[in-house]
Amino acid sequence: MKNVRIVALIILGICIIYFLISLGIKMSDMFKSVNEATMNDLPLTQTITSENSSLISKKYISRVRSHENINSKIRSPVSFLYVDNRYHLVIYKIDSVANMTLPALLQTKVEGVERTDGETYTIIDFNGFSRFEWRPVRSRVVSKIYFTLAGDSLNNVVANDSIISYNLLCKNFSIRYTGQGPIEVFMVGEDRPLGSIAISPSDILFLKRGSAVYLMVMTPAGTKSRIPPDLLYNIVVGI
Repeated sequence: MKNVRIVALIILGICIIYFLISLGIKMSDMFKSVNEATMNDLPLTQTITSENSSLISKKYISRVRSHENINSKIRSPVSFLYVDNRYHLVIYKIDSVANMTLPALLQTKVEGVERTDGETYTIIDFNGFSRFEWRPVRSRVVSKIYFTLAGDSLNNVVANDSIISYNLLCKNFSIRYTGQGPIEVFMVGEDRPLGSIAISPSDILFLKRGSAVYLMVMTPAGTKSRIPPDLLYNIVVGI
């Protein structure tokens, strides 16, 4: 009986040592990833870039002002803007995509997801009730965009070769570049009491221009407000 206890204690000790080593390796990799991401950061700017201006029609550009651009050495800026001081607008550029139409690039699925564990994300609480998150990694050529979204009252506003737009009460959405790869972009409502999550009225629009795809997300200033289902589309095309 004594020998059995000794063997059990040895096995338990080995398991604890293995767990601590694995945890240490995981924490080391995480700190390394965070450090690399920080080293690639550039100072914030607060102007509407010429590229962003080209995405917004002349009819609406005077109603848009910059909040901040999150700049990086290894990828295009992620921009946060205001429209009429009533709406928040996020512009995220997918720099290089395959030479095909937007419907061929974008694979959409209605489902809720969780952010990928073990990955480093830049996180911006941009409207007081939602977080916009992305992996701060080097841009690369993308042949598919796997897009998931979850929420209520989903409406596909428009779908053509260069624009696909959705309107919904959004719980979360995600973008992957491979079917089983890490989530690259994630937006989710802030945590609320009793385990609930804030719902974000949202226009979500994908715009293909040349070899790039722009993700544009518009939300109102508060969760009790609503956003017209075609507002972001109108801002882009000038209706």
